[in-house]
Amino acid sequence: MGNLRTVIRSKEFDQELSAIEPDVKRADEFIEGAETILSREPEIGHKIGNSRVYFIAGWTVDLNLYYTFNEDEVILLSICKMAPPAP
Repeated sequence: MGNLRTVIRSKEFDQELSAIEPDVKRADEFIEGAETILSREPEIGHKIGNSRVYFIAGWTVDLNLYYTFNEDEVILLSICKMAPPAP
């Protein structure tokens, strides 16, 4: 396990979160859990192509969280609602 990174929420992240998730408690629980994990192991997410952007999908909410990181910080870039699975 590496060093404990500081988690930073971008302004866009907070704006998107406010706009898409009416169940604030469930969304907050997902994000708090993600922040705890990502501050310790940011490599756990799925890397998007050759970029430095990663994502994780919510378990209790239909959200995708996009982020990047370096040795000291994890920056939450964006969050969006996932489409429900096709029947």
